[in-house]
Amino acid sequence: MYLPWLRGKQNELLALQELLKEGNLSKNILPIIEPLKTSTTFKRTLSMFNENEREIAVIQNTSLVDYPGFRTDDVDQLKAADSFVWAYQLTAEARQVYLQQDHKKMGILAANSDLDDASELDRSGDFLVLDRNDRHVMRKAHELNKISKVELNDEFHKRSRNVDYIEVPDELFSEEHLYYQDDGFKGFSDYSIIGGEYNESGFAPRAVAIHLVYFDSNERLRVHHFVSDTNDDIHDPGNKFSEALHKMMSWVDSKNFDSKKNKSSALDDFRKINLAGRYPGLGVVKKLTLKHHLEIMGRYLDGVL
Repeated sequence: MYLPWLRGKQNELLALQELLKEGNLSKNILPIIEPLKTSTTFKRTLSMFNENEREIAVIQNTSLVDYPGFRTDDVDQLKAADSFVWAYQLTAEARQVYLQQDHKKMGILAANSDLDDASELDRSGDFLVLDRNDRHVMRKAHELNKISKVELNDEFHKRSRNVDYIEVPDELFSEEHLYYQDDGFKGFSDYSIIGGEYNESGFAPRAVAIHLVYFDSNERLRVHHFVSDTNDDIHDPGNKFSEALHKMMSWVDSKNFDSKKNKSSALDDFRKINLAGRYPGLGVVKKLTLKHHLEIMGRYLDGVL
């Protein structure tokens, strides 16, 4: 099972909505949302998962923004649905609140977590997300055998500037889908091509980069970076996007890319945008690259690559 950790920004939520609508979101994918605000898009996403009888986990105590748990009547109703998984980052303050919950829940032991006695967390039907880089957490959780353990890794090597991806155009993204079960995990989690570092607001980039995750011949996930050429200033982002997109479509059509193994509705949309010569905005680019990643990962987990 794959549990992508998303930050609840509009285009991330729209990616999930479109995958559900298209029937391209595998039942072996359970998204984790760390929400930022009670937006219409957020509430519609919860509604769609409920309508489709699909589970979605929502973190109740995010440290990214100051929010009151989204206590509005319509959200409270959605949180009572069977599809809603209550997720808590298990800080010392949140631990008792988490343990008192009767419904299906998810504990997250990552940054700022506090774990001395893990035995009280060991309950069948729940999930426990563990930061693989935290040796203390991993040692304490090793003894648990009832709860469904999920490993969390930050797989995307994020550079400070888009132009820096020119130096490393292609690199390994992840192999966890190949080995997580051998390591004793029920599932694996990462931040997709967004990365674990949270940035509240964007800025006009000098270079546009498109990050395309794909399966290689050994079924490892790699990521190829396509970067614009005219990177001296922030002007004309549409042209920068066109330069990066032309590079991506040429590579996708080459022998270096397994089009059968890595096909997706998002790639079809990129092809239409390229043929039309239009600029959809960088938010849409992120939405489509995320959709592509989740769709090909879902087909791998479903055994239909």
